[in-house]
Amino acid sequence: MPPGAYQAYRATANFISPDGRTVLYETGLKAGDPGSTEAMNATPSLRAATTSVAKSIGASDSALGGEAPALYDISSISNSDLKRIIPIAILAIGILLALVLRSLVAPLYLIASVGISYLAALGLSVLIFIQIGNSGGLVFFMPFLMFIFLLALGEDYNILMMTRIREEAQRFPLREAVTRALSATGSTITSAGLVLAGTFIVLTVVAGGGSGGDQVRDIGLGLALGVLMDTFLVRTLLVPSTVVLLGRWNWWPSRMSRRDALPPEPAPGSAAEPDLGVRQAEAR
Repeated sequence: MPPGAYQAYRATANFISPDGRTVLYETGLKAGDPGSTEAMNATPSLRAATTSVAKSIGASDSALGGEAPALYDISSISNSDLKRIIPIAILAIGILLALVLRSLVAPLYLIASVGISYLAALGLSVLIFIQIGNSGGLVFFMPFLMFIFLLALGEDYNILMMTRIREEAQRFPLREAVTRALSATGSTITSAGLVLAGTFIVLTVVAGGGSGGDQVRDIGLGLALGVLMDTFLVRTLLVPSTVVLLGRWNWWPSRMSRRDALPPEPAPGSAAEPDLGVRQAEAR
């Protein structure tokens, strides 16, 4: 072997196994930083190219390693797990709501409201952190955490409010029942939402400056935004409006879905029904 060839072999010895049967190729990505979203998305094409080269030279096997492929695999597994967990969680929550509210209709739009809240919070996080903040991407397990937190929190608030609406609807017209239920549960839901959102913001401020601070910041602020949207938009506006629009069908197929099972709604333009305290005073 010529001396030059031997020195070249020694320089590349770390890339060739001692038996000379395995070769390691080190490449630079055109996408740039291997931790970026662009590099992660380039992984499938890189694997296809590596496999093609391996077949062309008769290699027995090939593989792709490094930061970008690792992130791609973790993200793929996370997304796959999320696709399995979402239907199971929705089914379990739906059964629970149907049993508590004795209705097959209410669980449908209550679960849909949580889904809307989750997607809106995730979209707002993408807008703030990626479009405005120029971040490379969201941490891969953030969608999973947001779904679990917002599903549990949203259905907690749903059960609290809807059970109160159901109780009030047995004595008052539905519009008045919704108003009374919002007045009774609004302060509780609002206070709980503010406390939880404040907790996530404190987490962001305290832990957001250390190692992995960007990830903590994204998760904390994303969850805080989701909680606030769920508290002040979904629970205060979307769900009560849907209840009023559906009327007695909220309680189908229970007895309350019958026309004669609920107090009649006041005719348009008529005086509002007197307050419970006034009616009790008149009865006495």
